[in-house]
Amino acid sequence: MNYQSIQFILEVIGTVSFAISGALLGIRRSMDIFGIIVLGVVTAVGGGMIRDVALGLIPPSAFLDSTFPVLAALVSVFVFLIFYRRGNHLNSRFVLTFEEYLVFFDALGLGAFTIVGMNTAAGVGYLDNGFLVLFCGMITGIGGGIVRDLLAGIVPFVFIRQVYGAASFIGGVFYLLLYKSLGPSLAMIVGFLLVVVVRMVAHIKKWNLPRVRVEDMEEGK
Repeated sequence: MNYQSIQFILEVIGTVSFAISGALLGIRRSMDIFGIIVLGVVTAVGGGMIRDVALGLIPPSAFLDSTFPVLAALVSVFVFLIFYRRGNHLNSRFVLTFEEYLVFFDALGLGAFTIVGMNTAAGVGYLDNGFLVLFCGMITGIGGGIVRDLLAGIVPFVFIRQVYGAASFIGGVFYLLLYKSLGPSLAMIVGFLLVVVVRMVAHIKKWNLPRVRVEDMEEGK
């Protein structure tokens, strides 16, 4: 399988996973179907749009090829219909189980878009600029989620809970290290799997990056 095919598969995985994430948050924030669709689409393509602007790819690919925005919209509608038909699910064990699966899908999306972003930057000639390639990977992976959370009126998840952006960073570094020695296809697969594994282990083990807790500051007065 060539790297173009791998990239397409990763884009599909990332789009579906992040659209589910955005739609579910929209439901949690009591948005109507339009708001849910917007949140799902923005989560799925927002990071890629920021990446394209950074790379000077104007207009962003999401405006030139509607495949992934449409896919994200359809997935968002599907999630809406699941909960609309059985609204009591929001207060049942079903939503807790759904959100546990969502963590896994979100990890898939993070891994997929991190590698897609880096591969896009490498593909337009910036492979030797490791900082730019890594930035493009991370912003593609976490950018849509940041925009999603801001639109929903909450502090972005990536800034406050568990190892998220750091998982994207670790997978991205290994992608760079392996790209020239193993080739783009294997570098993409290994980088993707590493992001997913780090993210899921962090979730299971409840790992968090260090932070200053406000209550600790209050007690120190």
